[in-house]
Amino acid sequence: MIRSNKLLSALLILSILIISHTAQAQNIIQTQKVLEEEKPILFGGGLLLGGGNNSFQLGLNPELLKSYNKYIDAGVIANIYYSSFSITQVSNEKIKNFQLGAGVFARVWPIEQFFIQIQPEYNRTWTSANNYSNGVRASTNFGATSILGGIGYGKHNADGMSYFSVMIDLLNADQSPYKIGQTSAQPIIRAGAGFAIFRKKKKSD
Repeated sequence: MIRSNKLLSALLILSILIISHTAQAQNIIQTQKVLEEEKPILFGGGLLLGGGNNSFQLGLNPELLKSYNKYIDAGVIANIYYSSFSITQVSNEKIKNFQLGAGVFARVWPIEQFFIQIQPEYNRTWTSANNYSNGVRASTNFGATSILGGIGYGKHNADGMSYFSVMIDLLNADQSPYKIGQTSAQPIIRAGAGFAIFRKKKKSD
């Protein structure tokens, strides 16, 4: 009888150890799966639409980024911008601008929801003017390198992103699209959102 009780106790202890070990192994596997899952690639950007009396603006800033951790995002961005406006006070003239550019950027989040952004880029501008009073037409194109820098507010996680930022062109070249017609650097205000388009899990060794 004593021997049976000892055997029963030993089996009970062994069963508890096996159950405990199995649960612990499952927890380790689940934790490894979470750690092995790569941060997703996000796609999004901002849209500018405006206009008024004799003017029209349409801008698009698509971006593709990866959030490496809760502190750093990096990616690529494109600039597509069109504007037209008419000058009727002095002459019957219409001016059209088309800008196309691309760049890379990094966002550093020192604290939650606030980030610092640096963005080198190159933009090409095509502009044309048509004077309907005398029939004179003129056109030109030029390019400029810019480095945008500023701060923003937003969020980024595995499900997507959203942000609002204010930047300036640190180089402030005369032919920069952010300075044309201005005497000093102008604030660049942008807002955007995005969503995850690609998730991949690392293969475990």
